[in-house]
Amino acid sequence: MAQELKTLPVRPGLFTNSTDAEAEGRWKDGDKVRFKNARPEKIGGWVKSSENTFLGICRALIEWQALAKEKYIGLGTHSKLYVWQTGTFYDVTPQGSTGTLGDDPITTANTSTTVTIAHTTHGRAVGDYVSFSGATAVGGITISGEYEVKTVVDANSYTITHSSAATSTATGGGASVNYVYLLSSGSSSSIYGYGYGSGAYGLSTYGTARTVASILFNLRVWSLDKWGDDMIASPREGAIYLWDKSAGTNTRAAAISGSPTTARSVFVSQEDRRIVALGAYNGTTDDPMLVRWSDDDDYATWTAAATNTAGQKRLTHGNEILCRIPVRGGDLIQTDNHATLMTSIGPPHFYAFLPVGGNGGMMGPNAGISLDGVAYWMGENDFFLYDGALRAFECDVYPTVFKNINKVQRWKVYAGYNRKFREVWWLYPSESATECDRYVLYSIDEKVWSFGTLARTAMVGGSELFTVPFAAGSDGYLYDHETGVDADGSAMTAYIESGDVDIVDGDSVMHIGKAVPDFQTLTGSVNITIKGRKYPQDIQQSSSGPHAVTATTKYINPRLRARQASVLIQSDDMGDHWRFGKIRLELRPDGRR
Repeated sequence: MAQELKTLPVRPGLFTNSTDAEAEGRWKDGDKVRFKNARPEKIGGWVKSSENTFLGICRALIEWQALAKEKYIGLGTHSKLYVWQTGTFYDVTPQGSTGTLGDDPITTANTSTTVTIAHTTHGRAVGDYVSFSGATAVGGITISGEYEVKTVVDANSYTITHSSAATSTATGGGASVNYVYLLSSGSSSSIYGYGYGSGAYGLSTYGTARTVASILFNLRVWSLDKWGDDMIASPREGAIYLWDKSAGTNTRAAAISGSPTTARSVFVSQEDRRIVALGAYNGTTDDPMLVRWSDDDDYATWTAAATNTAGQKRLTHGNEILCRIPVRGGDLIQTDNHATLMTSIGPPHFYAFLPVGGNGGMMGPNAGISLDGVAYWMGENDFFLYDGALRAFECDVYPTVFKNINKVQRWKVYAGYNRKFREVWWLYPSESATECDRYVLYSIDEKVWSFGTLARTAMVGGSELFTVPFAAGSDGYLYDHETGVDADGSAMTAYIESGDVDIVDGDSVMHIGKAVPDFQTLTGSVNITIKGRKYPQDIQQSSSGPHAVTATTKYINPRLRARQASVLIQSDDMGDHWRFGKIRLELRPDGRR
C-alpha cells in the first residue's frame, strides 16, 4: 500500500456522553472554543468596560435605552444596586432608615482603623452599608461618607473600618451625627442552616443538635426590568423599587408606594404596561405562589376595583415561583417544579393561566432565557425548552455539566445570550467551586454544544443596544466580550481535542509520517499534538508534539505507529486566533502488531 493522505474526520460539537471509542469522530474536550459553520474556532476575547468597579457579586443585568438615546445598564449585586452609563457605575441602592445618632456615638482605639458606632437597636448586619455626615473629629479622624459594617458587637453597637488609623483612644463625634442606612445586604451564597422544623419529623430526639443542616437559605438575586426611561428593581423577597432616570444618576431607587411589600420576582408586561409581581405579599403574609399585577400605566395601584385592571391569581402547581421567561404568545411562569403559561385575555380576568408541564426542577431564578419567542432553561438534570410544547432536549456534554456542578449553589446558574453567534450560555459553579467558574453553551443554529472555564456571574448579549455581549466578573468588573482575541490584556488559553479516530480499515497498524493542517484562519501560532493508540483501551498512548504551526507551516512530522489517532490543538500566546478546517495524515502500512 502506497503512502496516502487521509483526512481525520471529526464532527462539530463537543461530545462527552460516552467512552473515547464510542466518541470516535467527535471532539471530546475543549475550552474557549465554539463551532461556526461546523468548524471549531477560538472564541473572541474580552476587555474591561471601564476601570470603575461595583461592590458585591452581580446577580442581575439589564440594558435599555432612554427616549433621549442614552444607553443604560442596571446591575444588582448581593449588596448593591447600580446604574451604569458611559463607563461609570452609579450607586442607586435604596435607602432604609435615616436619622441622627445620640450624643458622641463614635469610639476610636489608638493606632487602629476599627471604629465603634453606638446606636440603640440599630438592626444592622455584617456586610450592610451605612453613610454618615455631620460628625466632628474624634481620635484624630473624622467619620464621613459610606462604610461597610464589619462586625456587630451587640444590638446597640457595631464596627466599621476607617481609611486612617486613629491617633488616640477617644469617644466623641458630637450631637449631630446623621446616618443613612442602605438596604440591608443579602447573602452572596446559598447556605444551609439549622432550626426548628429542619429535616423530617422524628428524625432525632427532641433537643438534640443536628450535625447536618437542612434548611437552605438562598443567596440574593434581583429582578430588573425597564419602565419607559426608568428601571424597576426588586431584591428577591424584598420591596419593589423604581429608579427615576429624570432625577439623575446619583438619585437612589425608591420603593413604589402601594406596591406589594415583598415579591420573589417582578417584570413589566410590555403588552399591557403593568408591573407583575410573582410570589407577592397578599396583604397579610408572603405568598410564594401568588401572582399580582398593577393597573395599566400605573405602578402604584394594586388593589383591584371596577375602575382599574389590577388583580391577582394564585398558582397551584409548585411550591414557590422562581421567575418568568417571555415566550411567543405570553409569559412562562416558572415555579420550583412546574411551568405555567400566562397570557393576556382582557377583562374581566385580564390574564389566563395554563399549566404546561414539569420544568425539571429549574436550577434557579436566572437559569432561563428567551430567544425568538422560545424559552431555554437548565433543569436539575436536563436542559429544557418551550416553543409551544415543553420538552427536554438532548445535551451532548451531559456528564461534564451535571456530574460536576455545585447544586447547593444552583441559584447562581445564569443564562445569557450571544446574539452575534446565536448561542445560549449558562454560567455555573463547578462542584468544588462556590462561585461561577464554568460555562456551557448551545448553538441554536448549529445544534452543537461547547463548554469551558470562565469566571463570570451574569451575562447580557441579546439586543442591538451594545455591539458586543457583556458580562459581570466575580472581581467587580464589567467586561465587553467578543472584543479582540485576548483576555483583557493577557493571553487566553484555548484548546480542543478530538476523540480517537480509526485511521485505517481492518487491524493493520499504520505509520503516520506527516500531518498536513488546514486552518481557515490562523493569526499567531497554535500547537498541534498528534496522539496514537493501537487499541481503544490501550493504556500506552504514543504522542508526538506539541508542534508549532503558523500560517506558513506546510506540514509537521509526527512519526507515530497506531491504529487510531487523535488531535489536540492549543493556543496560549497574545494575539493568537484561529479557525480550524481539517487535518490530513500521511499513512503507510506498518504491520499488524
